[in-house]
Amino acid sequence: MLGLLAAALVLLLSAAACTDDSPDPRDPTSTWSPTGTIDTPSPTEPPTEPPSEPGLPEAAKQASEDGARAFIEYYWELINYAQVTGDVKALKAASATTCKGCQAGIRGIRRHYQSGGTIVGGAHRVDHATLTEVTSESDIYAFHSEVQVEHDGQTIMSGDGAEEAREPGSDKWDLYLLWVDGTRWRLDVMELK
Repeated sequence: MLGLLAAALVLLLSAAACTDDSPDPRDPTSTWSPTGTIDTPSPTEPPTEPPSEPGLPEAAKQASEDGARAFIEYYWELINYAQVTGDVKALKAASATTCKGCQAGIRGIRRHYQSGGTIVGGAHRVDHATLTEVTSESDIYAFHSEVQVEHDGQTIMSGDGAEEAREPGSDKWDLYLLWVDGTRWRLDVMELK
């Protein structure tokens, strides 16, 4: 955004410099001075538009190890989105109903927002994930993954105005993901190590 504003400012100054009655703004002895103001948002102002729901990447639509890795990244993007918006619909769709860790997180976010609370910050990034294909006598395609996830600091505000700060850090997770219906990945187990 600032790059676009700077480019627009350069074009405006160049156009003004081309007129005969305007002093050269690059001349240090010039009496030229800019007029008007440019409104730029403060870097500390919150965004005016809510974040958009992450889309499922093409790679995560594949029944492969790369597809499983892409799905894990996508799942944490859904967590990021859900915790700042309260919208858990996509996160719920990507989680098994039997996944206790998944469902506890979904319920916690939903209840927090329903009670008037908000969450600011706390973005997660998958730092490292190992994948091991699960072998079974049944006809399944699944992976076990050990994941290291980094997170930013976070402020959790309850509906009554109380605030709780969470420091930046990292967590290790144990995941099992399953290729279901021959069409998509689903997180079946999510446990903090």
